[in-house]
Amino acid sequence: MIAGTALSFGVLGQETSQLSLAILTCRYLGLPEVAPEAADIILAESPPPPPEPSRAEPWLAWKGLTIHRQGSWLTLAYGAWQVAIDVARRQVTPLALPSDSDLSVAYPCYSYLRLALLFLLRRMGWFELHGGACVQAEQGYVFIGPSGSGKTSAILGLLDAGWRYVSDDALLIKRIPAGSEGDAICVRAGRELFSVTTDELRRFPHLHPHAEPRLQSAEKRAVNPRAIWPGRYEPVAKPAFLFFCQLHDAEQTQVLPLPATDALARLMTSTPWLALDRETAAAHLAIYRQLAESCYSFALLAGRDLLRRPSALATHLSASHLVRLYRAYA
Repeated sequence: MIAGTALSFGVLGQETSQLSLAILTCRYLGLPEVAPEAADIILAESPPPPPEPSRAEPWLAWKGLTIHRQGSWLTLAYGAWQVAIDVARRQVTPLALPSDSDLSVAYPCYSYLRLALLFLLRRMGWFELHGGACVQAEQGYVFIGPSGSGKTSAILGLLDAGWRYVSDDALLIKRIPAGSEGDAICVRAGRELFSVTTDELRRFPHLHPHAEPRLQSAEKRAVNPRAIWPGRYEPVAKPAFLFFCQLHDAEQTQVLPLPATDALARLMTSTPWLALDRETAAAHLAIYRQLAESCYSFALLAGRDLLRRPSALATHLSASHLVRLYRAYA
């Protein structure tokens, strides 16, 4: 593990039903549980009481989520659910959550809690990136794009070709001091499990025995990659290549170089939080800019050839070929 990239959570006090979904969400994000005094994020049932939410307009309102802020406290509400975050203490306290036995709300509540944890993580220097990542020959490959653009399929194809993985579709990115070499950009998984569609289960039938519906929307299933590819997990990667994924109605897959300015523009449209979370927007934009400027960037137009043989993607992505392709374009 690269210094400065570890993330963990701890539980202060007794593990209660009120905390159970928050604990499950931290585990689903891939955070190991440690003693609270050593944890990066603390889950607590009964901290010093947070300030009452102000009756004034919320600090942020977006798609049913409302956030009030007082001092170092953020209170995030979604319907009847409420969570308080003490940013200074890195402490998360559920104020009103359903029981973990109510499976009908498990996925929506997980999504809400994940948003709350990401608010805290951004203030700790970790920013979300809607993408997956693989490692080959110690080079980090990051695949970015909206839902349905082929990110998970690309990762699964590369795993079939023997590559190592970080995540299929959810990353956290951070700037890490690297001494005399300056700061380095690192990515780690922002979710422990892979999330696959029914079409991907059809195309990758070896996933079927491992597919389960936990913490997924109705049209997707979760698979544990460590059960399928033991020993192939990379906890952290340093990105060298960025690929902006798109399904292409053509026979052959194409890999087209992109200038850094185009890569940055595409990164900026991949998250709403650059516009919505004003406190962290400058740092968020700076890390995206460094990512775009330090990597070779490409548009990955996935053709029908990858539908027939997903592992063939690896033949397009050798590091030496990509560097030559980019330099010829530049």
